[in-house]
Amino acid sequence: MPSVIRELDCTRSEQTKALLGAVLVVTKPHGMIFNPAWVDGLLDADTYAIYTREILSGLVLEPPSIQVVQSLLIITLHEWGSRNFHKAWVYCGIAIRIMQAIHSLRVTRYPLDTEADTRNDVMSVAIENRVFWACFIMDRMVSSGTYNPPMLPMSEMEKLGILRPLSTVEFAFGTDLASHSLGIEESLMRSEHHPTGLLDITQSFEILVSGFDIWAQVMTFILNDGRRAPGMCAPQNCPWVPGSPWSRTRSQLERWRASQHDRLYYPNNGVVAHMSLGYGESFTYSNLLYYVSTLMLHREYFPFLPLNETGPRGPVDHPTLEAEAPPGWWEESATQLFGAAEHIALLLHEASECGVSLYTPFIGFCAFSAAFNNIYVHRFPQMNLGRSLRAEQGLGYCLAYLSEFRKVCKLGDGWLATIEHSSLLYERAASDRHRYQGKTRADFDILHQSIHEFRVVDRSNDHIQEIEGAERATGHAGHVSLSNIPETRANTVDLDMPLGQLLVEASAFAHDHGAWGHWWPSLEEVDLALGLDGT
Repeated sequence: MPSVIRELDCTRSEQTKALLGAVLVVTKPHGMIFNPAWVDGLLDADTYAIYTREILSGLVLEPPSIQVVQSLLIITLHEWGSRNFHKAWVYCGIAIRIMQAIHSLRVTRYPLDTEADTRNDVMSVAIENRVFWACFIMDRMVSSGTYNPPMLPMSEMEKLGILRPLSTVEFAFGTDLASHSLGIEESLMRSEHHPTGLLDITQSFEILVSGFDIWAQVMTFILNDGRRAPGMCAPQNCPWVPGSPWSRTRSQLERWRASQHDRLYYPNNGVVAHMSLGYGESFTYSNLLYYVSTLMLHREYFPFLPLNETGPRGPVDHPTLEAEAPPGWWEESATQLFGAAEHIALLLHEASECGVSLYTPFIGFCAFSAAFNNIYVHRFPQMNLGRSLRAEQGLGYCLAYLSEFRKVCKLGDGWLATIEHSSLLYERAASDRHRYQGKTRADFDILHQSIHEFRVVDRSNDHIQEIEGAERATGHAGHVSLSNIPETRANTVDLDMPLGQLLVEASAFAHDHGAWGHWWPSLEEVDLALGLDGT
């Protein structure tokens, strides 16, 4: 912060103007939630975005600048939240290339670009270290959920000799980086540089670096067909087998968790204490990373449409696992899966209550994933042995978050549409188990894909077509459209109202009346609209 303020007061270079413009791009929509009176004096966010893009277009091929990299990373976040995925991907790539050029100028004996500014004071080097790792994190975030490979593997950071991320104290006051020569992999996972051997909250940036690297591995496993990939159902690759791909990733996640001080574990420790120290955001991020990674890993093996009356069990559709799980494994997996969904919902609510409300695509995805799983276990409580007693409350918390999130990021619209259609499917399936008898995940492939998407495309029409197609095949017919559902109950929510208002209504009712009864129609109302016989 001091260096930014100093540059704004003195130089006002084009690079500094670009950075200020990028900050204002993301400040305006967030400010509309937190401080509407203050942001009234700002221009529209799109105006700042146009201004910043124009400046950056003239700077990206100029001698490399750290401010340009920072501006590009912020614009990446903005474009991603605005569903301009290609722009986000390209801006992130340009930022990484410029950062690599800056690093090359610093370490090479004979620099090719003598015009670049590579100051060697302690603070400038510390800023470069932080920005390089910010590139690493953004690379992981933007590529997760897609088939685009990251540009900065950890091995490349090691090869380039990038030192471990600095702690908050080291970054704020500067430090002698020569004293931090420990290898990156060893540093991030074993933390032997710290006297206690555990990372504390001041090292939260280092925690996030290694956490997002694991998150990217989780998403790579999921998006490369997970258990459906060739050979993944073989006995040696079943998730409970030590050394299997799933088990290795899960073990890495747990080692990462174990490398942190126990004061960083939620729910044993709350947001409010860390907020009082100025680390509420870092505490929230690190715990969400752990729980959403846990959720994604365990959810991959649970049936998408559990129509049986038994308890937790593995996939019921092809390909099925070729070995039996050890006794109690599925019960413990259910505890981890639905417990993670509950913790995400409660953490988001607690953070909001403490004034730590973060509206970024990653946290939006956490809320979306937890909302889906709370719907799932509410409709099929046997999948967690009836232990998810707070599922409906958790859904309300997630909807309350998403209703605000969509005001900042357009991504929220696609996630809310997926939640809506998933709820409709599961309500109908739970109320009439014969309706989708014999149907599997393959019959709802697009809807299933949508629950994993980190960069959301609204595939609402495809979802409806899948539900309609499955019902026709089992003797049910009709067009599933919520806009055709009549108003049959007193004091019910108008389903044709704007979605943002609808969600506010739903979240307001969630605490006292329950989320489902006031947001989505009952099964009887859907059938009435479809002209069905009430079954």
